[in-house]
Amino acid sequence: MRKLMMATVLTGLSCVVVGCGEGDAPAPNVGETKSVEPQNVAVASTSEAESDAPSRLDLDEPAPPLDQVPALRLTPADQPSPADVPSPAAEPSATTELTIGDAAPPISIAKWVKGDPVEGFASDQVYVVEFWATWCGPCLAGMPHIASLQTEYGDKVKFIGVSAEEEEVVTEFMGQESRGGKLWSEVLTYTIALDENRQTNAAYMEAAGQNGIPCAFIVGKSGTVEWIGHPAAIDDPLKQVVDGTWDPTAARAALLAEREADKVMQEIGPKINAALQKGDYKTGVELIEQLIEKFPENGQFKQARFQFLLKGEMFDEANKAAEEMIKASNDSALELNQLAWTLATSVSGPGPDLDLALTAAKRAEELTESKDASILDTVGRILFKKGNIEDAIVIQKKALEIVGADMKEQLEASLKEYEAALKGDDTEAKPADADPAKTPEVDAAKPAEGDAAKPADDAVN
Repeated sequence: MRKLMMATVLTGLSCVVVGCGEGDAPAPNVGETKSVEPQNVAVASTSEAESDAPSRLDLDEPAPPLDQVPALRLTPADQPSPADVPSPAAEPSATTELTIGDAAPPISIAKWVKGDPVEGFASDQVYVVEFWATWCGPCLAGMPHIASLQTEYGDKVKFIGVSAEEEEVVTEFMGQESRGGKLWSEVLTYTIALDENRQTNAAYMEAAGQNGIPCAFIVGKSGTVEWIGHPAAIDDPLKQVVDGTWDPTAARAALLAEREADKVMQEIGPKINAALQKGDYKTGVELIEQLIEKFPENGQFKQARFQFLLKGEMFDEANKAAEEMIKASNDSALELNQLAWTLATSVSGPGPDLDLALTAAKRAEELTESKDASILDTVGRILFKKGNIEDAIVIQKKALEIVGADMKEQLEASLKEYEAALKGDDTEAKPADADPAKTPEVDAAKPAEGDAAKPADDAVN
């Protein structure tokens, strides 16, 4: 699948919806949207607060009225930086109770659609409780990844996908074809269950102040909540929980800090929205810097500042910021890949340091031993933009040798673009120009074909 880069910065400012909230319609196809490479997925999610707002506000497109711009929030601080960026959501509920370190509530299930029933959380067993809906495109985009994790961990982890929809809706969905051609009942290798009168949603989502799906909760061997967040960000925390190296105290502190930052965003966020809608990136940067001063450890704000600098064509500062962030991410292939992609594709024309972007991408390739198609694709794109078309073609072909089915079509399109440019047949695609094969802001997930429209009375977090 394709990566959704950290260029999402502020959902409602320059992003596509990669999560769904109560009142949301089925996730739309946005431009030439792309499916999502699991390890590169953005982890933002939308909430009920956004239900009347546009699902996507591109910084290059006319802005909607200010009163349609939703409030801003942060994604959980313990999630990785591709979309470790602010995104809107409702203000956390005053009744929020469930957090990391608390005993996991029991789950109330009306019917087990697939897999064996889970009567309770057994000791010495790790569980993942994930909330989703058939109409939520981002949920569907990430489900094959969850299925692969279930296969990888086997009996060590029990994955449970919980939907609050009617039985006939979920049953019909299971019989539909996924984008890969297989039935969803074949794709999903983990347990699928129906919520009992939304009791499980209330015990987990509402109690934890989570307003958007998909959302996952890791329940550890001691029966406590170890982690809360977007399923796309679950890999590292889950591995650590399983092998016993996870630090729930630090994770809890990070989550509480995120909630505190969320409160500050309620005040400053609308001012940032207003500035960006006027194209006043300088003011947007200044406001983000206020947040950085208050929360110096928050990488999300630093990434937002980086993107505003790029959008505002403040390239000297943007390149300097990118260099600092790349140094800080030297051992994270995920973050390096996202930084490289954003630096290389967020804006067209000269300004961004492509040599710096290539250095970051090559380091990411080194860390993954050239076995990550998404990273190879990033390297190829940067080489193409630098004018090294033949090298770009070589690396793109290498990526296609290891790419999964969901991402293959898009990588093939990039290869054709490069080959056409080499032959001189493509008069529009120039190495130094804007990348027509990918949207600078996002590479997001399409809902699977045949997704049913969300019923008007369907209540989903």
